Amino acid sequence: MISWASAMRSASRTLVALAAVALSSVAAAESQSARRERTANENALAQAVAAANTVCGSAIAVGFAFSPARGAGVDPADRAAATRRCRDVFNAIRMVCKTERGRAAVVVQIGRVSCGVSGEQPALSLDQGLLGYRVQPGYETLDETPMVFEFLMDHLTLDGQPLMVPAVRALEEASVAQELVQTNRQCGTSITATFDWTGVTQQALKARSPSNYCGHALDAVTRVCADGVGRKAVANQIKRIVCGHAATRSISLADGVLEFRSDFQSSGERGFVLEYLQNAL
Repeated sequence: MISWASAMRSASRTLVALAAVALSSVAAAESQSARRERTANENALAQAVAAANTVCGSAIAVGFAFSPARGAGVDPADRAAATRRCRDVFNAIRMVCKTERGRAAVVVQIGRVSCGVSGEQPALSLDQGLLGYRVQPGYETLDETPMVFEFLMDHLTLDGQPLMVPAVRALEEASVAQELVQTNRQCGTSITATFDWTGVTQQALKARSPSNYCGHALDAVTRVCADGVGRKAVANQIKRIVCGHAATRSISLADGVLEFRSDFQSSGERGFVLEYLQNAL
């Protein structure tokens, strides 16, 4: 006859064995899930690389770099993060190549992308054809594409200037042209407006300062046209507006050209231009 104690020991061994089988099954399932995720990430990266190279007409290669300080081997979480964010890098490259200037810069200046992790904040570097990207372990945004795109526009160059410069200049000119429509409508005129980009820094461009301050000048002209006398004066004496930058703001009107230069820092620009016009017209 089997004793009660013996039966309990047998049951306990059975439960332990069953638990071990269950844990083994869970581990196997997790391993399969991890493999599926890794494969999905790598396939998505391969597609992003192919898409960027197709749009850019390039042959950019991709590799990974992991810090040995994190121990032997590659942490699966690190590799997963680097793979996901490396995809964003190639998406950003593809965005740059949507313009002819962007394609020309990418083909010459990016030959390889290296993705990895580091203990610092997400970092980008571009040196001798190698675009490096490092993501901080445990620090991930949903999409790094905008940040990488901005970096590339700041650091890729063509004709001696960053890609960002002509791109933002075009946006600035379009913004002023849109405001000029309202001025001409109010004043019944066909005034043109242009920028003098001399001395305008990249920082000022990125802050969209030129169009902002030039807009103040246009608004002042529009306000002068609030009555018939003002509209007639503007129509007769202002044919073109030139906006620019200067260490000290200034304004002048000669031969139909209203020239306004801002330091991109002063306040009260509308009032400054309006007061000048009221005295000069």
